[in-house]
Amino acid sequence: MRTTLDSLDMAYTDQGQGLPALVFVHGFPLSRGAWQKQVEALAPSYRVIAPDLRGLGESQGPTGNMAGATSMARYAEDLALLIRSLGLGPVTLAGHSMGGYVALAFAERFPELLCGLVLVATRAGADTPEGAAKRRATATKVLAEGTAAVIEDMASKMLAASNHDAAMAQQVRALMAGATPQGLASALLGMADRPDATPRLAQIKVPTLVITGADDTLIPPSESELLAKGIRGAELEIIPGAGHLVAFEQPEAFNRHLTAWLAQAGRPAASALALGDPK
Repeated sequence: MRTTLDSLDMAYTDQGQGLPALVFVHGFPLSRGAWQKQVEALAPSYRVIAPDLRGLGESQGPTGNMAGATSMARYAEDLALLIRSLGLGPVTLAGHSMGGYVALAFAERFPELLCGLVLVATRAGADTPEGAAKRRATATKVLAEGTAAVIEDMASKMLAASNHDAAMAQQVRALMAGATPQGLASALLGMADRPDATPRLAQIKVPTLVITGADDTLIPPSESELLAKGIRGAELEIIPGAGHLVAFEQPEAFNRHLTAWLAQAGRPAASALALGDPK
């Protein structure tokens, strides 16, 4: 599906029925297809929405040879526009990696639109000076040379090192194929500039699930542990045999933990038929 929001042409998936809706926000440099295994499993029992962030996937992004930063706040504003345009809210918002940065910015700016938060393989802290400098250098490189180098570098780090499933690795690369150089550069600059969200964690009042892969090397599980400690009442789940793209790599375990948490947080549980035997 597509919609125009404040001049942004956004592509998104919208399946299922029921309130509150679940909104899934992908990471960098991915697209909404990263959540396809959650959409398929959860849509029989929930309304599930997954947008492509601006400049990624099939959503419109910046053009030209120069790219300014797209802040996490700007992505969050796009989400708020989409949620309001669909007549939804409050929603349960799930964000993976960069999508987690966006989810934290959303929680700060639009608490009235939020009833639950799922933070997946992400962190609250800002980049180190060295990390931010590397992102800015990569943004310059991708504008000059194209997306291939960035996509290959990121794709090689998405799955657990023990995962030798060549077909899955190819699927991960395909999830990045729609990104434009300008979209990647803008996201990189936005991540480099993002503020430290750690001081704001204590202000989050909605039920929160923090979930990650035990073998994540991009954002190690220790970051998820810090997130869970910083948010009152947050639950932490670490899934064995999963790398950074935990929801895609280990969907059965991820969906089982998510639906159990949704039920505990007062949402109806998805059917066993949709998710398989939780045991």
